Amino acid sequence: MLFSLRMRMRLRMRMRMRAWEREGPGGLSALRDRLPDRRVVHHAHAAFLPGGARESATRPDSWSVDVWEFETDLYTDQVVRWSTGRRVGGVIDVRASGTVEGAVTAAFAAACAQAVDRAKDPGKFGDGEER
Repeated sequence: MLFSLRMRMRLRMRMRMRAWEREGPGGLSALRDRLPDRRVVHHAHAAFLPGGARESATRPDSWSVDVWEFETDLYTDQVVRWSTGRRVGGVIDVRASGTVEGAVTAAFAAACAQAVDRAKDPGKFGDGEER
């Protein structure tokens, strides 16, 4: 009796799988034909107060994470990208990320230098006091 119950359950499972393959979202084409790509992405972040002093942060300046290619907010195939942005109150955020640690470190240093300059002279970068 137990054997027959197991066989019925397996048969039901196979029928459901076949139905999914025919009618499911994307069917078999929804499955990957290869393993997703996985990389280490390096990040760096800092903030500078008006006047150029570095804000003390509770998180580390830089860190690295393993990410899958479908993690679109973290995954990148760029060697490096960086940005500086002014928050309300004049604090300048600095961010750098990429797949090559040395490039991220160099870009982060350049971004920090730009952030100090931007914090000391907001008008030079188009940052008005109205923000």
